[in-house]
Amino acid sequence: MPPVAPLPQAARPPSPPPAPPDTAELRPPPELGAWIDGKRPSARELVAALARLPVTLARHRDLVAAGVRRDLRARLTGTLFGRTWPLLEPLAYFCVYWFLFTRLLGFRMPDLPTHQAGAMGVWMFTGVLVWGAFADGLTRSVHAVEESAHLLTKLAFPAEVLPLQAVLASLVLLVPAVAVFELLCALTPIWTAPGPELLLAPLLLVLQGLFTLGLAWAVSAIQVFLKDTAHVLGIALTLAMLSTPVFWVPSPLVLPAIEPWLSLVDLNPLHHLLLAWRAVLLGGEPAFLFWDGPWRSIGILAAWSLGTLALGHVVFHLGKRRFADEV
Repeated sequence: MPPVAPLPQAARPPSPPPAPPDTAELRPPPELGAWIDGKRPSARELVAALARLPVTLARHRDLVAAGVRRDLRARLTGTLFGRTWPLLEPLAYFCVYWFLFTRLLGFRMPDLPTHQAGAMGVWMFTGVLVWGAFADGLTRSVHAVEESAHLLTKLAFPAEVLPLQAVLASLVLLVPAVAVFELLCALTPIWTAPGPELLLAPLLLVLQGLFTLGLAWAVSAIQVFLKDTAHVLGIALTLAMLSTPVFWVPSPLVLPAIEPWLSLVDLNPLHHLLLAWRAVLLGGEPAFLFWDGPWRSIGILAAWSLGTLALGHVVFHLGKRRFADEV
């Protein structure tokens, strides 16, 4: 019997070509554009990235909060007094400064009433309090990017939050220190009780945070490419502390030799940061140091904060596209 030929099969229609991928899905988020494609961002892109910054940070607020908690936990875990250190440390500093400069060395500001005899001590203490938070946030943020190389390989990770976490952690520790000082002023005769000026403290926290963050973005980005940035920053902070009225008073009534230099002191944004905080924490006393109130220094500080924030973000955004290759 001859073999039966197989029945012919119906021709299958050709398979349709695969649909082209959705370019919207492949397109990187706007904040990563110039970083991924390797091109130097244009001025328009830098402005757009700065305008998107509040949205970017708000979108990753849980990540920021987790980083701040981790930073605070690393500072306080394993210590003898644990979470009470943010309260004990400023209390100890206040007692030392008040006793050393007021009682032991007898430093005095001129023509003050008896209840303001400790003016020099509280002046120096408040300066150290604010300066310490500023310098701590800046010093800890300088290595924030290069120490997070494992995160920078993830394209969706917002590198901007790394310096922000260190800055916010330092500001969080400033709050209980301010509370301890104002509580001592309210319960003891060391200084005048808090006044309505204290309501400006949240505004000063925001302005200090913006100013510090702008500098932190800049130095953390430069540190990725120039490893001696941290050493230069340490020297710069020391020089800035000596040229800023942290331990001295910018008044000819206290330092007669300072009068020819007052115009230069007035150009220092850190002077206005400290002066605004002191006007708030000291209730505007002694009056001869705060004759124009806190608002002038707050206005100058606000201008410096916004300008520094914008400039720091530009520096950070320009270097961000090469972070993963450099760290």
